[in-house]
Amino acid sequence: MTQASSPKGKKLLNKKFFLKAGLYFVGFIVFVLLMDNVIMPLYTKHGKEYELPDVTARPVQEAIEILKADGFQPIIQDSTYDEQFPPETVVQQNPLPFSLVKKGRRVYLTVSIGEKPRFMPRLIDLTPQDARFLLEENELQLNNVIYEFSELHPKGVVINQSIPPGEPVKKNQRVNITVSLGPPPTSLEIPNLVGKSVESAKKELDAVGVKVGRIKYVYRPNLVPGTVINQSVSAGTNATKVDSVDLAVSTDQPPQEEESVDTTTQQ
Repeated sequence: MTQASSPKGKKLLNKKFFLKAGLYFVGFIVFVLLMDNVIMPLYTKHGKEYELPDVTARPVQEAIEILKADGFQPIIQDSTYDEQFPPETVVQQNPLPFSLVKKGRRVYLTVSIGEKPRFMPRLIDLTPQDARFLLEENELQLNNVIYEFSELHPKGVVINQSIPPGEPVKKNQRVNITVSLGPPPTSLEIPNLVGKSVESAKKELDAVGVKVGRIKYVYRPNLVPGTVINQSVSAGTNATKVDSVDLAVSTDQPPQEEESVDTTTQQ
């Protein structure tokens, strides 16, 4: 019987095996601990995070230089219309400003390409009210309304606009419109002004060379304020024989506040 096959030899071999196994196990544990607490943290720079600078509202080239100087990688990811920021200005960054990130982190930038272009809509043949609504939808403003006779357009529609359709415009730009008074009268006669607004009445009288005289305001709560309810010279009268026409105009003020205003000096 050999020594290895004897009971004493077998016991010695088992002891060596378990000793080696124990050493391997301890070595593995030490390796895992080193990887977890030393090697990997060094590799990933764990615990070394830096505050990301705020580069929004800065020119894009300046933002890129700041990020690179701090050890980050700026990348222009997108561009967008933005009226609050001039063109070539950083609108947004990802990660957000002041985030804690590692050196070498990619920072994605969104850059402004300026205000979204606007174009003048077509107002011709619309009513003044519809023209105003359309301008407001396009963030434009109605300025002056001019009235003229027109043989080509019915009364009460826009026949001209100060900015041609399709022309580039800026936000809140003011636009003048010209509204048709209908075909010009065949003879210079006093027009029928009842039911029309004071402004419209003034335009029509001015077209036949007659001024507005006195304006008397009369309490008529059922009418739109500023509506002509009577005129001192009948419609159809030869306008060449008339200097001025007095008007009675509705108001929503109580009777005690009615007043007459002499406009002859205001013409």
